[in-house]
Amino acid sequence: MKEVMTIANLNYIQEIKQIRDSFKDFVHYTPLELNHTFSALTKNNVYLKLENFQRTGSFKIRGAYNKILRLSESEKKAGVITASAGNHGQAVALAAKSFNIKATIVVPEGSPIVKIEAIKNYSGEVIESGKSYDEAYQQALKIKEKNNLTFVHAFNDLDVVKGQATIGYEIIEKLPSVDYIFCPIGGGGLISGISSYCKEFNKKIKIIGVQSENARSMYESFKKRELKTLDSTETICDGIAVKKPGDITFEMVNKYVDEIVLVSDEEVANAILLLLERAKLFVEGSGAAPLAALLQKKINVQNKNIVVIISGGNLTPNLLNRIINKGLIKEGRLLKFKTKIPDRPGELVKILNFIAQNKGNIVSIVHDRERLELSYTKAEVIVEIETRNKSHIDQIVKDLKLHYDIDILKF
Repeated sequence: MKEVMTIANLNYIQEIKQIRDSFKDFVHYTPLELNHTFSALTKNNVYLKLENFQRTGSFKIRGAYNKILRLSESEKKAGVITASAGNHGQAVALAAKSFNIKATIVVPEGSPIVKIEAIKNYSGEVIESGKSYDEAYQQALKIKEKNNLTFVHAFNDLDVVKGQATIGYEIIEKLPSVDYIFCPIGGGGLISGISSYCKEFNKKIKIIGVQSENARSMYESFKKRELKTLDSTETICDGIAVKKPGDITFEMVNKYVDEIVLVSDEEVANAILLLLERAKLFVEGSGAAPLAALLQKKINVQNKNIVVIISGGNLTPNLLNRIINKGLIKEGRLLKFKTKIPDRPGELVKILNFIAQNKGNIVSIVHDRERLELSYTKAEVIVEIETRNKSHIDQIVKDLKLHYDIDILKF
């Protein structure tokens, strides 16, 4: 039976288009790019919606700007406040700055320095409070009441949701034949916006939510059909680590989302590394979670047009460094060993030449002759080598053991 577009459908679709037009000079129209590597790996046509190219480095500016745009003059004059894990705070600070409004952002203690500094660069006042987003949120509500400020919720607000829905508008405009959309979920604002627009346009589009297995409140709420509050453990998907979803977003997720799946930090880290290597994209944990779900076949799908929402790119350099190193180790691309050599001229050169002949690329060397356990005629050498794969490591180790007594070290 042919689908009939109702007046309600058309009104909503038109409203989101008008919202997109209202901030077209402020919010970027982000790329939707076909990725050949991920398409080949999954046997689908995989398109990446690159919200990491958005202003502030994430999709959040859409909802924040739309909300602040619609505040009354008295609400704007009072100043705005929000709680954020980082991305929403940057968006509120930038949006508020564009309207010459004072913005106060409450973030959890220990939030990434790069995100805090970014908020300050957008003229936002930063207050660190609590160990999680939810504790920061409670503190923000107290400050709001005390100082009579206007609260801009990170996800549980219809104006915020409708701002995020403009991503759905852009997807449909560029790829009306989309079959599946994989989208991260924290509190639910992003997926509520995208799914509501896309489902009103075409109910056959499948919407797949992706949540961290360490912060699965929306997943459990969705499965049990009632709002659940869960303690979140630490996750590299800090942007979607929410203890309790919003009641508004929960209702919309139940109405529009087809399935929610979970991913591990290990799966997300692998996706971050693949995005960096294969797509040359710098993506945070939340943004990589949907790709991780697709690559790990959490939903078994082939020969479809799939859009993966890359929701943000605000990954801290320290975390990226750990992800890269662990990824290289898992793939057999780093080897670390120690051995003892005679403490005389030329011996260190011998072992280095031996490694070079075996096509190992030396990353670092520690040469120590002063440890008390060493004899006066020996020196200890610790070498870190870049290798091609695990079989390359096996070959180097095999050859080394013919000449040296070596111990393989853990990183």
